[in-house]
Amino acid sequence: MPAIATSPNLSHYPRLRIASYREQLRQTDDNSLQLSYRYRNKPYNYCVQLTKTRCNYGGSRYWLICLSCSKKTSVLYCAGLYVCRHCIGANYGSQLQQPVDRIYSRLNAIRERLSWQVGIIHGISERPKGMHAKTYNRLLKEYEQLEQKIIGTHYATT
Repeated sequence: MPAIATSPNLSHYPRLRIASYREQLRQTDDNSLQLSYRYRNKPYNYCVQLTKTRCNYGGSRYWLICLSCSKKTSVLYCAGLYVCRHCIGANYGSQLQQPVDRIYSRLNAIRERLSWQVGIIHGISERPKGMHAKTYNRLLKEYEQLEQKIIGTHYATT
């Protein structure tokens, strides 16, 4: 069973993304980023180390190094110091979903893919332009199975 949804997830923490420094890093060849900020009225001033890996088709990619565990990552999260998601101990929002919420999330994803309006009831619709008939039929079948799961869950609890 997933953790209760009120436990903190990664969206609750400020983020530091390497992508936001891409242009700055192209112009300079720095090995670190100097960070200076306030978090909960406490000032912080330190350097985050960077590393670079070669890409298969040329060029390179920068990575942030976690201050706590020294893993390379593209995003650090602030809990005082900026650390990786493993060190902060928080989960992704989807990891905290209850089983029925996962079903609703999947239903909504299918509805969006089929260009249907929001809501549980759908009418007869045409296959979206460019979608293979096999894919359309597979999505319809999956949607109907998920609907039956929800209906079965609803009647089992009442």
